[in-house]
Amino acid sequence: MILDDVFGLARKVAPRGTKGERPTGRSRTERFPGQVTPPLIHPGVAQPVEPARTRPLTGRAAIPQDVLCLQPTEALLCPSASVLVTAVLRRIGACRPLPYVVVLTLDQAPDIDDDGCEALVELCYSLRASGMRLYLATGSTTVLDRLRATGAVPRMLAGTVHLRLRTALLAAFEDLPGPAVTTRDVLAELEDRLTPLPI
Repeated sequence: MILDDVFGLARKVAPRGTKGERPTGRSRTERFPGQVTPPLIHPGVAQPVEPARTRPLTGRAAIPQDVLCLQPTEALLCPSASVLVTAVLRRIGACRPLPYVVVLTLDQAPDIDDDGCEALVELCYSLRASGMRLYLATGSTTVLDRLRATGAVPRMLAGTVHLRLRTALLAAFEDLPGPAVTTRDVLAELEDRLTPLPI
């Protein structure tokens, strides 16, 4: 009898049209791969402002899933370079929530050709169009020199290309929204998230 009264009261106070469910906020998964129609903005009408995301200052257990670290397992040569963008975007699409930044380290891909350089430029702009940012760790001066020689470095966003993984991780972590304190524990946690990417 008491349960019937409680359920009857819940149905009365539930928001109309929700069928007893709480309305949920907009999910970040809607902004990838960029197929969501932006909301209509009417001139003269104040638009709601989404609260800024915050994150803990320190602590390995509290590091958010906003940084995705990937490591291609093959050299970026034709034809494997042509599938790099698809492989990275597929891996990002499997993440919930979606990352803000993607770190790609090429220390297991010691060689790169013109197709590989073009694939990295394409990946940089594909992520940017989806509201994400790419950070690249070349792992060797050979790959870095090749990227510079083909003109790929100036075509990417400033600060995208780094020689060492740790430098790229620091830049990616600093790019996240909210306050941050970078400690050894934070860097160790980010390095532990390095995921092999077969291409």
